[in-house]
Amino acid sequence: MNFQIHTGKGMRFILPKSGSSSQQLKKCIVVMKLTVLLIIIFNLQVSATAYSQQRVTLEYKNAPFSKVMKSILKQTGLGFITGATADLNNAKPVTITLKSATIEETLQKLFKDQPFTYTVENKFIIITPRVEEKKTEPGKATDQPHNLTGTVLDQDGKPLEGATVLLKGTNQGTSTDQNGHFTLNNVPESGALLIRMLGHETVTVPYQNGIIKTIVLREVDADLNTVQVIAYGEVKKKYSTSNIGSVTAKEIADQPVTNPLLALQGRVPGLFVNQQSGVSASGVDVNIQGLNSLRSNANGPLYVIDGVPYNPAFPGAAGNLMGGAINGGSLGSSMFNFINPADIESISVLKDADATAVYGSRAANGAILITTKKGKSGKTQVNINARNGWGQIDHKLKMLNTQQYLDLRKEAYVNAGRPIPTSANTPNPNSSNYDLTVYDQNKYTDWQKVLVGGTAHFTDIQASVSGGTDYTQFLVGYNYNRQSTVYNDNKADLKGNIHFNLNHSSRDSKFKYLLTGTYLQDKNQLNKSDLMGVALTLAPNAPDIYLSDGTVNWGILPSNPNNYTFSNNPILSTFAKFTGNTTNLVANNTISYEIIPGLQLKGSMGYTKLVIDELSISPSTLLPPHYPFVTRSASYLNKTAATWIIEPQLTYVKDTKIGRFDALLGGTLQQNKYDALWQAGRGYADDDKLANLQAATTITINNVYQSLYRYSAFFGRLNYRLDDKYILNFTARRDGSSRFGANRKFHNFYAIGSAWLFGDENIVKETLPWLSQGKLRANYGTTGNDQIDDYGYLSTLDNLSLDIPYQDAPSLIPTSISNPYLQWEETKKLNLGVDLGFLKNRISLGVNWYRNRSSNQLILNQLPITTGFPYIQRNSPATVQNSGLEAQLDARVIKMKHFNWHASVNFTANKNKLLEYPNLKVSTDASARVIGQPINIYHLFEYAGVNATTGLYEYINSKGEKTSAPNTSADRTILFDPNPKWYGGFYNTFQYKGFQLDIMLQYVRQKAQNYRFGNLPGTNVSNQPAIVADHWQKSGDVKDIQKVTVNAGEIYTSYAAAYDSDAGRSDASYLRLKNFSFSYNLPAQLLSSAKISNARIYLQGQNVFTVTNFIGTDPETKSLLRLPPLRVFTIGLQVGI
Repeated sequence: MNFQIHTGKGMRFILPKSGSSSQQLKKCIVVMKLTVLLIIIFNLQVSATAYSQQRVTLEYKNAPFSKVMKSILKQTGLGFITGATADLNNAKPVTITLKSATIEETLQKLFKDQPFTYTVENKFIIITPRVEEKKTEPGKATDQPHNLTGTVLDQDGKPLEGATVLLKGTNQGTSTDQNGHFTLNNVPESGALLIRMLGHETVTVPYQNGIIKTIVLREVDADLNTVQVIAYGEVKKKYSTSNIGSVTAKEIADQPVTNPLLALQGRVPGLFVNQQSGVSASGVDVNIQGLNSLRSNANGPLYVIDGVPYNPAFPGAAGNLMGGAINGGSLGSSMFNFINPADIESISVLKDADATAVYGSRAANGAILITTKKGKSGKTQVNINARNGWGQIDHKLKMLNTQQYLDLRKEAYVNAGRPIPTSANTPNPNSSNYDLTVYDQNKYTDWQKVLVGGTAHFTDIQASVSGGTDYTQFLVGYNYNRQSTVYNDNKADLKGNIHFNLNHSSRDSKFKYLLTGTYLQDKNQLNKSDLMGVALTLAPNAPDIYLSDGTVNWGILPSNPNNYTFSNNPILSTFAKFTGNTTNLVANNTISYEIIPGLQLKGSMGYTKLVIDELSISPSTLLPPHYPFVTRSASYLNKTAATWIIEPQLTYVKDTKIGRFDALLGGTLQQNKYDALWQAGRGYADDDKLANLQAATTITINNVYQSLYRYSAFFGRLNYRLDDKYILNFTARRDGSSRFGANRKFHNFYAIGSAWLFGDENIVKETLPWLSQGKLRANYGTTGNDQIDDYGYLSTLDNLSLDIPYQDAPSLIPTSISNPYLQWEETKKLNLGVDLGFLKNRISLGVNWYRNRSSNQLILNQLPITTGFPYIQRNSPATVQNSGLEAQLDARVIKMKHFNWHASVNFTANKNKLLEYPNLKVSTDASARVIGQPINIYHLFEYAGVNATTGLYEYINSKGEKTSAPNTSADRTILFDPNPKWYGGFYNTFQYKGFQLDIMLQYVRQKAQNYRFGNLPGTNVSNQPAIVADHWQKSGDVKDIQKVTVNAGEIYTSYAAAYDSDAGRSDASYLRLKNFSFSYNLPAQLLSSAKISNARIYLQGQNVFTVTNFIGTDPETKSLLRLPPLRVFTIGLQVGI
């Protein structure tokens, strides 16, 4: 039983400690309102010149129209847009003289005799062809409402789905359907439309008499023009000063995964994602640009879903209860298994300080921003996507067959000088020789096939309804998912999920409201034990799992009913039933109001709550039939994580003669609360009552955990853009955390970024016509890290394990010593980058070099036993550095009317090292850390082969001599780096008419521990890899595997050293067909009669095949005790109505 008792008042800086939670929240809101009001008053007093007040001076005679326009734009800071049919080459020469004229006066005179007309909207001059007024008959209205229909195509004549069509000057709009069609109801007889679509140029097209011709949007190939989601906003990649990667909804939907993090593998440079196990709901390791912290559990990024921070795991002791897993044993579970990938619109990966400093201490290891899908205006649409599939393990490890295994075991007895046990000479067999004395000597079972060779089944159904008006849009989606595994049982993981979104804006677009959320329920009854390890170690001649009558085979000896020769029957693990019930709510609402043009006040309020109830029961069926004592037990675990966050923000955007200013001011109040209760019951009367704790005769509270984390911040960002070519971005944040003492709670973080769009310089355009786009980026800044256990700076108490009450109350003892000087870990990040486009942007290249240095490391420092405490939380003077290179190349290799091929490849090489560590030799890290080497370096023995005379492994000791018994500490002379040397992905999309094929290859260059020395060969009842068959047998043999013997003590030292030597590590690089998607869009003419707007059938595959030299089951999990990622295929149908 473990109660965390906190003895300080260190969290009043964020919220008052007294009073109820609602009172605290109300006080916070009052403070926030006052703060925002002061900011507004201050900003309203700043004098800003309106466009209508700006003056223009011109003096030209027969000058080109474009030259005069350029002068106007320079003096006013306005931009201009031309419609698709407005050709400025048709403009007449301009003769004009003006002095201090208004913009309206200037434009009226300029356009007076031109074949164009204009409007000024949103700081842009929109130029469209002049339309002659239609003469009307007397008595008839000149502008009756019409229904306007049209079609939007790309430059190749293909329909564009999802293009936004707006009636210029209003908020009325819609989007195009699969055939590129759109309809706007009740529009004026004549006017203009504004058409936008991501990846295409925005155009303004006039219409008259209720008729509009087909609209063509020209594709913008350059990646620089895509929109990126950043912290507290969006930015065109063209104007970004940060290193940001992104993954689209389509790339996620093309993969049959239930964890959205797995959809990121190989797709973003600088991001390394590793699946821990092939069991559904197992954990996922995520790392951005290397390991920054000496604490292995403090290197994960910040996750934000629709503006709300999302915790990927439970903290501290709460994360380790009952194996710390919904499933997967000690590996734990990823909380992103409770986020539906189908709800996601995009994922942005923020890597450098310029992108993450505005998040302060929460994003020292980068940030991953998830944006969910939103409703769109237009007619109500129903979309259904159903897929069904199957999965199996991709690779089986070759093991010894029965004859090879028994020969090995018999040889082990001979080498030990002991008689080989048989059924004839061993009247009382035991567990060390059942394989030779009891089991069938001619029987062979491929246990990988029996235990993990089944077929996992995958079912996923997604349905959504969306639509709305110009001012209110909605989306409601539901998802059902069922996933089993390859074990021979009917257990499965079931999920049900609802996603909702509501957008509303006033008619003048000043007031806006956004509500979005996701609620998921999960019921996981998968086997809690991973059977992979059993499948590889069970003797090949072990008996069948079931007897001929269908009952469990215990291997009962007829001569001795109390002797169970198959008590390790793997089917028994499935009787220990597990149920994990989880509910997960993520919700956010945002309100904004435009006070004056350019000045917007916004408030964001988010809430998440994750509740996990786990039940693990051990029924009587786990015991042999003749067992004298019948015992039943059950464990009950309830864990809750709740977070609320409030973030008021004020933004101001201003275009001036000297450039564009974009400012952000904001604040953050956040609270995370964790609760966990682990109880156990024993002494149940029968198995049916195991789910009821009250039915137990003995109830034990194993652990109670409570933790409260509070966080506050004030942040700001100022972006300046001159001539759309020179960009500066400054970010600052002051963070406060409840995890530090009174004098260390707050810390400041900052970043400065810059960019130069040199490709837009005239001299570059003239001298390098093949260079379509070019940008140089540089940024530097600091972020922090407070990812330690709560109350680490305080003294804590625990219940005394001995039942010795004091005055009828449980006794308490100190468990940790306080450290009021504990302070922030800090990371300084430097990033240099270049983005290029070639050959009209058919080819684009992005390259980044980074160097991150983390200092003032937060560690647990071991204390002398005389202090009475095992360790103290403190800051270490160590500095960790990560430096590396990232690159991504995109190319539209083939672009034809009916066939397109787009290819993308990314590459990352990271180098991690311990840069500094003063007094390392006298620290508790002296045996583990090495200056100049990775922080997770391994110290290994140098392998020297098998001694041809003794048959034992040999090693080179610190003196350069060979020995079979190296010194455990002094002779570890080899340093091994377990981190990937480089990694990346290669993505291809092929399109032919309605067919599309997407292929994703993932590659990793690494080394890892192999299974060459998996178990002591021949020593016990355990199978071995087939390579063990070629081992040392007699003097003079030159082999890679030492001799076998049942005398473990004789060979254990040399064997254990081999496992921990450089021979125990080998190449684990791999090239994997991570996923593919082959789809066909049914022709619209076939669907129209059924009133179906679109339909698509598809086949998807995940982990299809792997090319590797790894000695083991899978190079990603790098473990024989874990089920490898499954090879999954799904067939699906997507229909839109």
